Amino acid sequence: MKRRRPTRAELIARLPRAFRPKLLPDQIRDLSLAHYANLDAVHRGEASGEILWQMVGGILTWMRITEQLQRGVDEMLEQHELVLQIVARFVRTGAVTFAPGEYEVARRGVEVMDALAELVDRPTAIAAAEWSELRVLHMEHQAKEAA
Repeated sequence: MKRRRPTRAELIARLPRAFRPKLLPDQIRDLSLAHYANLDAVHRGEASGEILWQMVGGILTWMRITEQLQRGVDEMLEQHELVLQIVARFVRTGAVTFAPGEYEVARRGVEVMDALAELVDRPTAIAAAEWSELRVLHMEHQAKEAA
């Protein structure tokens, strides 16, 4: 009986994390631009609910990655708490804003997420992004019901 040859993706998944392909430099740059664009939109008071959910998705993605890499866990927990406060405020008021002191916390979080982007391997990042998309859809649905 002939054995099936493993696919390229299966072979890559077997590799230790350190040997898996990393994010490409342009992907890292694009992620950073998205992080800062969202941060800036909230800071200027121009963020919509759509931007809020993008931020939530990003933070959930990077939280999932920190669980996998065991780096930046405390910092991303702080970001998670922050974004939950912003979501609660959004549900109450309809506005996506920072309370005093939150901008500085969020800015530090963007720096952590950018550093994690340099470390993470592509398969881990993709899996985390897919996981967070499902979580965001669920959270967004709950927020609509609460409003």
